[in-house]
Amino acid sequence: MVASIIIIAVIGLIGVLLHRRTRLEEKVFKNIPLSEWLTVLIFPLAFYICWVIMVRNIINRPVVPLIPLDDFDILAITIVFMVYAFVGNAIHFTGKILWRYLSRDPQTIAYKINEMFHGKLSHYIIYFDGLIIFFLLPILEINHPLIAPLPLKYIVPIILAGIILGVSSTKAIFYTNEWFGGYNKPLFFISLILLSLLVSLSKAMALEYEYYPMKLFVTAVFASISTSFIVRQMLIYTRLNKKAKLRFLAKILSA
Repeated sequence: MVASIIIIAVIGLIGVLLHRRTRLEEKVFKNIPLSEWLTVLIFPLAFYICWVIMVRNIINRPVVPLIPLDDFDILAITIVFMVYAFVGNAIHFTGKILWRYLSRDPQTIAYKINEMFHGKLSHYIIYFDGLIIFFLLPILEINHPLIAPLPLKYIVPIILAGIILGVSSTKAIFYTNEWFGGYNKPLFFISLILLSLLVSLSKAMALEYEYYPMKLFVTAVFASISTSFIVRQMLIYTRLNKKAKLRFLAKILSA
């Protein structure tokens, strides 16, 4: 369980670092950059393997029925979102490759259609489904607490892994140089809502984090996503002139 959590955090960090390495964009195999092969084949497979390991670890624990949903219901819902996430990744892969070879004239129909799929549509599908998949893991775990509390030597790495993945996700999900008002805002609020739900469930059901490592990890992920993005926006705001600050606030407050 702990090893899978750390691996997922490392995958997220590597994904962000590789995305910023232009050398991988320059290395082409079968007319496709190596970075895109990693994104469409290696990273999703590694994520899925880690997810299976974590789910097996959870459902093999004794059952303590605290919520009415059984394991099959939660896993069935998760699989649906996972399928859509992989579909979104495939759309992004195709759109990114076509974008590389299509005419860059923004007035052409082919360019506009490809940008629609490569841009917000594929990103929305991937990021939204990814957030829900992570949220459903601690929901599954509620009926499967640990028999003994998690030692501190495991709690610290889990929290650190959650912070690393959360910050990496923020760099991947959001444009970080300004608010933009694109898919940043809805995904930020979705992250915040999911975090609030997890915290509220924990308090309402008196769930101790020492018995729920996955809930601890996912809470750390959502908390670091929300916190790092808010901090980033505050830093951006302080560097703007007065007129730009007003535009910035208008984008935040706009629907």
